[in-house]
Amino acid sequence: MSKVRVSLSLDEGLVKEIDSSIDGIFVRSRSDAVEKILKEWLMHKNTAVILAGGNPDKLFIKELGVYRPLVDLKGETLIENTIKKCREAGFVNIIVVGSRPMIGKMYETISDGKKYGVKITYIEEKKELGSAKTLELAKDYIHSDFLFLPCDHYFDFDLRKLYEFHVKQAGVVTLAVHTRRSFEWKKGIVEMDGFKIVGYEEEPKMAKTYLSSIFIGFMKKDVLNLIPPGEVYWSLQENIFPKLAKEGKLFGYPVAGNWVNIHHKEDAEKAINLIEESPMIRS
Repeated sequence: MSKVRVSLSLDEGLVKEIDSSIDGIFVRSRSDAVEKILKEWLMHKNTAVILAGGNPDKLFIKELGVYRPLVDLKGETLIENTIKKCREAGFVNIIVVGSRPMIGKMYETISDGKKYGVKITYIEEKKELGSAKTLELAKDYIHSDFLFLPCDHYFDFDLRKLYEFHVKQAGVVTLAVHTRRSFEWKKGIVEMDGFKIVGYEEEPKMAKTYLSSIFIGFMKKDVLNLIPPGEVYWSLQENIFPKLAKEGKLFGYPVAGNWVNIHHKEDAEKAINLIEESPMIRS
């Protein structure tokens, strides 16, 4: 890989700290030290958290004999497809949070992520306490705005565009919002005023709009401060998102791409059909 020479002006104290990391073996010079620090910073900055928490039995598709993220989609598993999309969007530091059976099976397929050009860290969820508490387990690995997504969604929209929108809006959380022609998906229903989500209902008795959150998006690390400590059930969909909507801090980015929440064999078949119809979106 070719290298480009650049000039930097740094604080004297910072330079001394950088020089202290030079050991002559792994870090041979000041430029090596600076490059290593920058790579580590970029790795932490471009973080994606894949949520695979909850009761593993509920994430098992009996008809196929596999957990949802391990469903085969034309020669690759759903989780492989997801990881490749994260990588293509620049999110190469991937945290997977889930129960021991889930992360164990996922590790058998994707290992540490090296073959996909990413770094995967696994965190075990020992008790089911809701999606917010699942996310909270990754807090020590999150250093800036991050991508979050579930382990069982097939999608083909551009994550990078979603991220660029999130940065421009400067919102606390930005959700991908799918515009549907029917109420076939009745969860995560949102009301929007422009790009601002002014109402969020996870399971409304009567859906007010055709707009639904895909539960894929970006959030600031500060969101973790809204999660109460201890063993209390806390959900992003039921506790965090409705609160942020009321405060005007929740934004939505309409996506036109395909999306399938894979719960059953039929859902996997639908995703496969979408891939066959649009071969250019294959990773």
